[in-house]
Amino acid sequence: MKTKICATCQEEHTTLFRVQIQKGKVWIFVCKRCCEVHREGAFYRYGGTWKGYRH
Repeated sequence: MKTKICATCQEEHTTLFRVQIQKGKVWIFVCKRCCEVHREGAFYRYGGTWKGYRH
């Protein structure tokens, strides 16, 4: 199983969410907990889910 590091809390996770939290074209991967925090921001955009396992 693969892992990636959350851009906000710097912890490893097997499922991350691709989001924009600032105006522009920069996308970051964040965990579920951090995604819920960023969701309240004015420039929040969801761009998909990354999973470290394959079916």
